[in-house]
Amino acid sequence: MWLGTAIHRLCADSDYLVTVLPTTAGMRTDELVAAVTAPLDLIVAAGGDGTIRFVLGAVAQTGSQAPVGIIPLGTGNQLARNLGLYDENILADPLEDALKAILYGRPMRIDLGLMNGHYFAVAAGAGPMSDAVIIPGRDEKTNWKMLAYASSMIQTFALPPVVFKVTTGDDSFNVSASGIFATNVADMGVGTLSDSAELNDGLLDLCILNPQEFTDYLELGFRFAGGFVGGKAPYYIRKVDCVDIEVVPVRSPLSQLQRLGHRVRSFLSGKARALPPRHKEVIAMIDGDRCGTTPMHIEVVPQAVTILVTGDRERSSQFSDEPD
Repeated sequence: MWLGTAIHRLCADSDYLVTVLPTTAGMRTDELVAAVTAPLDLIVAAGGDGTIRFVLGAVAQTGSQAPVGIIPLGTGNQLARNLGLYDENILADPLEDALKAILYGRPMRIDLGLMNGHYFAVAAGAGPMSDAVIIPGRDEKTNWKMLAYASSMIQTFALPPVVFKVTTGDDSFNVSASGIFATNVADMGVGTLSDSAELNDGLLDLCILNPQEFTDYLELGFRFAGGFVGGKAPYYIRKVDCVDIEVVPVRSPLSQLQRLGHRVRSFLSGKARALPPRHKEVIAMIDGDRCGTTPMHIEVVPQAVTILVTGDRERSSQFSDEPD
């Protein structure tokens, strides 16, 4: 519905020559790389966080210096939120706000993350709480928006945590966690995952979540975290430029609440005496999408791409408004 308006504004307001490329679920990265390799003055990514990640990854892979504008069309729109490009206000006009940034905004270099060779802009994660980001279906997200994620997050109290081996720099340790994230942003939509995360500091924030009580889960469900920094349960934050995450195949110790939740879940599934699983690997997530399994090698790619953000009407002289 927005495509015609966006194209008209790009052509009429700035005299761009616009080419449209639809992305599909089965589209290969090399197809998009070929499209953004051509000399371009501007690239616009329109879609949810998965589409934005796909486009930014292709731009970073080619080393293109063309600025990227974002039209947020998803449920979370996490990158757009953290860039100040998206306001979930009923009086806001998301398309107009996006077009203003694209046509009159300023360029800003941002970092990307790289997980097992796949670029991400928001976060990579593993564990039951990471799975909760993947679980909500299209209908749930359409009807409930961000509450769909909060609901699935709270439900993870019935899932046993996982024992991870975490290696960063010269440090290596094992930790029992319900969720482990390497995040590039502060706001995850339902709340702040890390107060210290920045999009252009050349680092990622390693966040380890291991809630024990129901109030922890409730708080994490609606805010993801209460802001504890430095290793206090249920939250731990550490700045990293790279990290390796793998599963230790042992059963994790359970809190009283987790033990009760596991018993209820086992009973309802007809396995009342089932022991908590001994994981060999778990699902890896990037920017809300499933992306293989552990082990995960995650590193930051500093200043990977240029994004257009809200700013003065004067565009930087680094980029030409004239089309090729």
